[in-house]
Amino acid sequence: MSVLPSHTNANAIRPEILIVDDSRVIRRAAVKMLGDEYTVHEAVDGVDGWSKIQHNPALSVVFTDMQMPNMNGLELLDSIRESDDERISNLAVIILTGHDDAEEAKREAFDHGATDFIGKPFDSLDLISRAKSYAHLVSRVASLEKQTGVDKLTGLLNVEACLEQGAKALSFSQRHKLPLSIAHIEIDGFQNLYLNFGKAVAQQIIRAIGKKLQSSLRAEDIAARTGVAKYTLLLPATNRLTAEKAIERLQQQIGKLVFDTGSDRIRVSLVIGASSPDSDSDIRFDEIIEQADAAQEQAAARPDNRPVFFESPALQTAELFSEQDMHQAMNNILLGDFDQIPAQHLHYVMQRLQPFIDYVENRRSPDITSTRI
Repeated sequence: MSVLPSHTNANAIRPEILIVDDSRVIRRAAVKMLGDEYTVHEAVDGVDGWSKIQHNPALSVVFTDMQMPNMNGLELLDSIRESDDERISNLAVIILTGHDDAEEAKREAFDHGATDFIGKPFDSLDLISRAKSYAHLVSRVASLEKQTGVDKLTGLLNVEACLEQGAKALSFSQRHKLPLSIAHIEIDGFQNLYLNFGKAVAQQIIRAIGKKLQSSLRAEDIAARTGVAKYTLLLPATNRLTAEKAIERLQQQIGKLVFDTGSDRIRVSLVIGASSPDSDSDIRFDEIIEQADAAQEQAAARPDNRPVFFESPALQTAELFSEQDMHQAMNNILLGDFDQIPAQHLHYVMQRLQPFIDYVENRRSPDITSTRI
């Protein structure tokens, strides 16, 4: 499940509009009026419209009929305004309805959060003027948000800033032969949290975890919100072993958070997938993202919520590291011939030595502290 891709299509420079109406005649009329300047999508009822809204992040304006089967216009409007995705909840929604109930319908529509209102039958001027005004407004707001590079809810970087900083961090790492790790983090079972406790509690949890992520990182690390309940960490100059320890510590800290609603005490867990590519590889940043996505999918399938790091198909073969390899590696360590240990074996050697390293760490003098937080 990819968290960072941007929406692209052949008509990306044209604002995209959704017409939701059970009347094919109305939909066709709207397409005819707006089709020269906009990419117009059609939905036959609120259920169909809601699905298209969720799956098309390029939509800027929604025109919806008031009376429809399955899900009417007000129910669709409620779903939009109550969405935990700010892109959806802030959509411009223009209600369409007949003249006979226009005034009463207008009051009700505005009470539900409608942006504007058009009575039927509408003419091209009504439709075009609304489309132009609100599409331009949405485009301007989105542009400003991209320029600031900050997610409004958490104060972390947004998707666009994360992509930009990630590409720069990777370029620096490759140029100086330094390690780089990336982690995708998602709140486990967030949809159930939202349904059970509501939007306010859900947003409180998103903000609190974002704050904890930011406060737990080094100055050079980067945290971004890249989905509704998803975050991405960029860890420059961080190899896999260091990233594993940092992520484990972070997971423990998040697990200690308790959200008190007054009647319930909520704890959350995280689903984490990560990637630490070889520092001498020519991998692209989007490929690292895909690796972390694949690892997160594996983590979601685990019953123990343990983080998963991406493994290339070659490294997933157990025969690559045997007891004989470990014996030879220990001999090289004792002799000081560290460079004789194959690079692809280093991770497995450290895994085997980690219990001993932890033992030594626990017996160290209290005045000796780690520099990695």
